[in-house]
Amino acid sequence: MRTWRARRTETRWAALVAALLASGCISDGRLPDDVELAPAATSAEQSAPLGGEALAQRRLELRRAYDDVIHFNATLASLNRRRDRSGQTLFRAFLDAYLGMHLEPLLSGEWQSRHPELTALDANLRFAEAELLIRMREQRRAQRVIEEIERRYAERDDMVVGYPLGQQGTLREGLEVLRDRKWWRG
Repeated sequence: MRTWRARRTETRWAALVAALLASGCISDGRLPDDVELAPAATSAEQSAPLGGEALAQRRLELRRAYDDVIHFNATLASLNRRRDRSGQTLFRAFLDAYLGMHLEPLLSGEWQSRHPELTALDANLRFAEAELLIRMREQRRAQRVIEEIERRYAERDDMVVGYPLGQQGTLREGLEVLRDRKWWRG
């Protein structure tokens, strides 16, 4: 019969071996810098107008991004209402990454602001992005988005947009609301 000390020692060794084996499966999820999953689009590819299936795909991407940003606005509003500072900090870090890696490349093309099938969706997404930046208390970044909307849609003040969120109004009215909201704290 083994003593309790021998069993305890065996248990410790078994736990150590299990921990070492498990640590071999752990990774931080990052790919090496030299691995490229999809080739980067050239500037000509990014600015070329699309048609057919490619246009439908871009519309879907813009719609999905718009829905995401609307949900992010609601989440951030909820965190602000509950005064959840740690949640806000973590969520803002996620939002910064999302905006930089996903939304900015999606909105970088000029053509979609002029394409008749994508213009309204592009404008609505930009308004939703500005609203999100205001909720994040990023007034400078929100101002850049406002200026970009003004530049891209300079001749279309009467275009109907979905801003304030959940309502409809003209582009001019939406920009006035954004300028007023930019300094809002809530």
